[in-house]
Amino acid sequence: MKIAIIGAGNIGGAIASGLMQSEMEKNFSVVISDPDTTKTSQLAEQYQNISAETDNQMAVSGADIVILAVKPWLVEKVLGSITLKSSQILASVAAGITFEQLKSFCNTEVAMFRIIPNTAISLRESMNIISSCNATKEQESLIMDIFNQLGFSMLVAESQMA
Repeated sequence: MKIAIIGAGNIGGAIASGLMQSEMEKNFSVVISDPDTTKTSQLAEQYQNISAETDNQMAVSGADIVILAVKPWLVEKVLGSITLKSSQILASVAAGITFEQLKSFCNTEVAMFRIIPNTAISLRESMNIISSCNATKEQESLIMDIFNQLGFSMLVAESQMA
């Protein structure tokens, strides 16, 4: 399974590190994208299943899950610069960005998750709060399985498929 993480700041980098230390690590290939190559290069050197990218579209190409880990004021710009496929899952950790905003910024309708983790995710000890929109039960189970590897997760609100 390919996971693209857009944003290599504190949370994006912590998610990548946590994934590589999880029991599911062998199931993932992760590409982390950020215009600043310092952190992405460090992660790619540290973990063999992580590759670094500066082009967000290249990062999301072929990804099953796209984790958006950028500052809230960058969400519209970043989502406007990439093309997602309806088969992809978008998981946003950007604080305060609603599903309605995410939908308006995306080029296509995708299953979406809003996730509130903390930096303990790199140690796999995060408390993760997850909500979904347009997701199937299988997609919800997949995201829960992944984020339970990174700590404890709970699905606090579910939205019906559109």
